[in-house]
Amino acid sequence: MGKKQHSKDRMFITKTEWATEWGGAKSKENRTPFKRLPFYCCALTFTPFELPVCTKDGSVFDIMNIIPYIRKYGKNPVTGAPLKQDDLFPLTFNKNSEGEYHCPVLNKVFTEYTHIVAVKTTGNVFCYEAIKELNMKTKNWKELLTDEPFTREDIITIQNPNALDSKVTLDFDHVRNSLKVDDEELQKMSSDATYNINVTGDIKQMLAELGSEKARQTALLGGGGSKAQNERAAALAAILAARSDIKEDSKSDANGESRTQPAFSIVDAASASVHGRSAAAAKAASSDKTAARIVVHMAGEREPVNAKLVKSRYTTGAASRSFTSTSYDPVTKNEFEYVKVEKNPKRKGYVQLHTTHGDLNIELHCDITPRTCENFITLCERDYYNGVVFHRNIRNFMIQGGDPTGTGRGGESIWGKPFKDELNSKLLHSGRGVVSMANSGPHTNGSQFFILYKSANHLNFKHTVFGGVVGGLTTLSAMEKVPVDDNDRPLEEIKIISVTLFVNPYMEPDEEEEKGKVEKTTEDEDNEKVGSWYSNPGTGTAESGAMGVGGVGKYLKASNSQTESAAVDTSLTAISVTKKRKTIAGEFKDFSAW
Repeated sequence: MGKKQHSKDRMFITKTEWATEWGGAKSKENRTPFKRLPFYCCALTFTPFELPVCTKDGSVFDIMNIIPYIRKYGKNPVTGAPLKQDDLFPLTFNKNSEGEYHCPVLNKVFTEYTHIVAVKTTGNVFCYEAIKELNMKTKNWKELLTDEPFTREDIITIQNPNALDSKVTLDFDHVRNSLKVDDEELQKMSSDATYNINVTGDIKQMLAELGSEKARQTALLGGGGSKAQNERAAALAAILAARSDIKEDSKSDANGESRTQPAFSIVDAASASVHGRSAAAAKAASSDKTAARIVVHMAGEREPVNAKLVKSRYTTGAASRSFTSTSYDPVTKNEFEYVKVEKNPKRKGYVQLHTTHGDLNIELHCDITPRTCENFITLCERDYYNGVVFHRNIRNFMIQGGDPTGTGRGGESIWGKPFKDELNSKLLHSGRGVVSMANSGPHTNGSQFFILYKSANHLNFKHTVFGGVVGGLTTLSAMEKVPVDDNDRPLEEIKIISVTLFVNPYMEPDEEEEKGKVEKTTEDEDNEKVGSWYSNPGTGTAESGAMGVGGVGKYLKASNSQTESAAVDTSLTAISVTKKRKTIAGEFKDFSAW
């Protein structure tokens, strides 16, 4: 006081002074150099507990971890004091709608700064504020949830944010003395890699065959089913053979003249040998063709079985060809060319499988997967599935069939070769009764199919879903209950007796074509009327006069009366006049009128 403006004799403490010298400053020695154990973690394993139990000192453990420790060491893992199983009491932590631990009375979410206590007699966990305000101050020594009596000694502190020295993990007895429990499961997992892993079927067989010659051969051929492995093995053999041929061709011949390198690659030659073509015909860039795509090429493009002839936008070219060449017969009419194309149906297909255990009504998605449904319906029409058994049945998964050999390795499509997948995000392996194609890899569909017992989302975009069971779920349940052997083959034969085809969208007449025919007929009739009016005015005059209607027709009648004889009756004139012959657009004359 009394000093000038720039003096340091202030009547307040600055922020820097408060943080470094006065109340805000904290001694580094008093700071906790560690992070305390969270209240929701086991004090023995330091992981979140599932079945919490507590001791008198407030140490929380998971009952699955503390029991083996007490049996082996007989003491508290935190304090090192003697401990028995009877000294433990269970805790009940309450959670809110969001899954967070909270106080059931004040609905206060527990954090690392919350004072948490538990009542020993009931095991219920509360925040300290609730016990203090509702029990201690009012001297109401009854539990807030169960109304059971308790004493002050029954209040156990689980977490106290004001006690910095509590829950120090480095001071725990089992940490300082390195006391551990030899877990039998950990020992088994270290000795056996498949322990505690739910492996069945193919995975179990794969783990058993690891390191064997068969596994090495499978890895060499790229995995997958036996059909895919055989195809890749044939492709690999063709590649090796083509490589040896190219090496021999590249060597000098007997005259010492070296031959030029062929323009096609090794993969081209391999693809050519697989497809039965010459290497020159399979010429392509090496980046466009690889050995891995040979199997996809073998699927190829297939000819539609139920194709339809559709008029294209181009003509046959017969008129121009005959006009410019004397070796062709003269053609004076241009006609549109008809090509064979596949027109996808717009309706669903329906079939019924008659099996030994009942009937299955299946709806086919012909509008979404036309290729797959065409294959299935055509096989049903050919009685291909009659007498075929379901060779694989896995409960809670699926049942597979469609192989005439009954081994799971046979069957072929209507085109005699595998066809490509038709994957669609609208059709997923979701729900019971989904019908999907079985394959041994991408684009290897044949005749085998399977029906799901439950959802199998791991098969999405790997197998083509083409239908679903819409009737006969009781039959499907009976098929699921059939016992099987170790290879998932039904012990009781499940056979397709016959197939009834109800709706085949591929054989129904095209609605667009029928509609086009009707429109064309109507248009022809209209053209005839218009042609008779403009080409022969007398016809229109006679018709209008015969009808006795005035208007424009009377002037036409007056004009015709000046040129024709008055004795001629208009009705006779109408009969005698013939209709003009319909002219065809695009027709060339033969110059006979010259």
